This record gives sequence, C-alpha cells and structure tokens, in this order.
Amino acid sequence: MVLYIARHGETNPAQKPEPLLTETGFDQAKRLGERMARFHLDRVFASSLIRAQQTAKETADRQNLPVEIFPDIYEVENGETSDSAYKRAVAAIKSLREQFTKDERIIVFAHGTFNNCLISAALGFPVRDDFNFCQENTGLTCIRFMPDGKTKAEFINDYGHLDNPEF
Repeated sequence: MVLYIARHGETNPAQKPEPLLTETGFDQAKRLGERMARFHLDRVFASSLIRAQQTAKETADRQNLPVEIFPDIYEVENGETSDSAYKRAVAAIKSLREQFTKDERIIVFAHGTFNNCLISAALGFPVRDDFNFCQENTGLTCIRFMPDGKTKAEFINDYGHLDNPEF
C-alpha cells in the first residue's frame, strides 16, 4: 500500500468554533489536487473537521471518488496527551494496513499535530515531545508499505505543488 498523508490548507484560526479554509487555503488545496491527479488513488479519507474535508474534496473530485470520513484522525485536542493521540494514530495505521493489503494508493487528509503522530506510527517511531515531522499547509508525505514487511518513507512534508513556498 502507498499511503499519502496531507495536512489541510491554510485556515483562519480566528473563526470559531471551527476554522475554515481561507482563499489561500482553497488555492493550496486546488494545487495539491492537481498534483495528485497524476496518480491513480483508490480511496480518499479526511478527518471529520471541515477544513480537512474542504482540502480533500479538491483531490477526490479529480479522482471521481468520494471523500470518506475517518473519525479517529481528528486533530489533537486541548488536554489530549501525546500518548493518547499516538494511540489513535497507531490504531488508524493498523486499520489501514488491515484494510489495504495490495498495491492500493490512499490519501488521508488530517491535521499538523495529528499527522506527526500518524507519520510516527506508520514508521514505527515513538512520539517525542522534543521532535516532530513538520507539516506545512497541504504538505504531503508518502509512505510505502512493502510486501516484505518493510516500510519506506519516500518523502515527508513535500509542498512543491505550491508556487511560493515559505522556505
């Protein structure tokens, strides 16, 4: 299985209770969708938060696929421990690996802090408070689960689909 992990596009954090994509966020999502159109995807998953679904829709529409809600991949919430979020991520990876056992290509749209846990879980790394996998808006990670049981991180936080990256 090839697992793509993407962070949602830019939001306006002043919007409460749930920030939505800004105009820039929609543009970022569109550019990621255009990038992913080059690849055949079998499934498109998003968290239950609207900003992840808005971002996922741009990719799903180009693949003629629905955006499927994956309830356990929501952002780390206030008061939630890293251990608790990591356990959710481990369970999510386990579920995906059990469900997709061949050459499927799937993409998951979630959130910066949770994606750190998800990437760590996929690679078999513990989550540490002094380290994280950077996740820019619409940053894309690709992890390949090999038939021999090995896992390969092909790239992490790639945002080459954006014209003017910040870095």
